Amino acid sequence: MHIGNEKLNKASVILAKIIEVFHWVATALLGASLFIYFFNDSLLKYLINVGNGEFSFSGYSVNILNKSGSIITGAFVPALTAGIITCGMTAMIFRNIYLIFKTADGKTKFSEGATPFQANNVRMLREIGIFAISIPIVEFICDIIIKLIVGVDLIESSISVTGIVLGIAVLCLSQFFVYGTELQRDSDGLL
Repeated sequence: MHIGNEKLNKASVILAKIIEVFHWVATALLGASLFIYFFNDSLLKYLINVGNGEFSFSGYSVNILNKSGSIITGAFVPALTAGIITCGMTAMIFRNIYLIFKTADGKTKFSEGATPFQANNVRMLREIGIFAISIPIVEFICDIIIKLIVGVDLIESSISVTGIVLGIAVLCLSQFFVYGTELQRDSDGLL
């Protein structure tokens, strides 16, 4: 049973790192797209035309081309900015997952031994909860901004509350880790 847990933990660590790197690359590409847009949007417009004029991220989709095929700045810039922010926050979630596994194994410079009940793990769990709650909020704010600037008829969006529910659950879980951390300190003090 213990060997199965080790394999599962190792697979989780590798997968978390891969997903983190993927999201950092996506964040960089979205940032480069914003940079390209402000300096020369003809290349970007060609790439968007290939993709049917929709910009999508995390289940949120916005039509960013008008009927003549030009980019609608009022829709594109806020949507791209929200994409950059949410991809960055998702990367941070997976970074923290990776670090929690490594810290629990005692393999980080700030680790306090091979135990999951550490103050840094509690902090990282809370950050995961905050990031998970923040992602749908950023998407909602983006949706409002685009609807105010462009109008309601161009927007196709769906915002899920799953991130909020997940974030609240992780914040609750972090409270159990606070208690576990206190018990760990008490037992270490007795030895």
